[in-house]
Amino acid sequence: MRDKIQTIKTFEKEFNIHFTTDHNGKMSGFASLSTSPMNNTFCINRSKCEGTICQKCYAMRMAKCYSKLDKCLVKNYEVLTSQIIPIEKMPLLNYLAFRFESFGDIQNEIQIINYFNMCLRNKNVQFTIWTKNMGIFTKLFKKGYKGIKYEKPKNLIIIVSSPYINKALKISDYPFADKVFTVYDKQYIEKH
Repeated sequence: MRDKIQTIKTFEKEFNIHFTTDHNGKMSGFASLSTSPMNNTFCINRSKCEGTICQKCYAMRMAKCYSKLDKCLVKNYEVLTSQIIPIEKMPLLNYLAFRFESFGDIQNEIQIINYFNMCLRNKNVQFTIWTKNMGIFTKLFKKGYKGIKYEKPKNLIIIVSSPYINKALKISDYPFADKVFTVYDKQYIEKH
């Protein structure tokens, strides 16, 4: 007997997860799945580091301003970081491109595995994630999780975000990364 096809709506109901499918601004036309930076210990700790872009985190400001948004992001966080959802339970997506974490960041290996499983279920979709938590990816790729080795899905682009303003990371330090994203302030741009 064939498995029931999981759509975004049925997946949202079954797992109490919320997808964002109606972005505007620079994310217009994209769909995404995000978690809350408000209860992500990685995000919280980074926001306290002097000189980091995390001190100016737009996602934390948005979550504080819009409680309904944060409520959805918190639910996503609780589900995606606590249980591995099997590939066959993942929804089939009807998008050319899809972004993971347009608000938060990666907390643990379980969350990455869930995103990998969504990529594997939707091989015709180009997925992208921006992350500052390179250590958790490095750990998963080197050591695996509970005895299982993982590789980056072919349809996932990992963009490493430089944590410090005006200071680009070296992509060569992160063999799993496809690109590096760095924020530069106006003075740096004018000078260089």
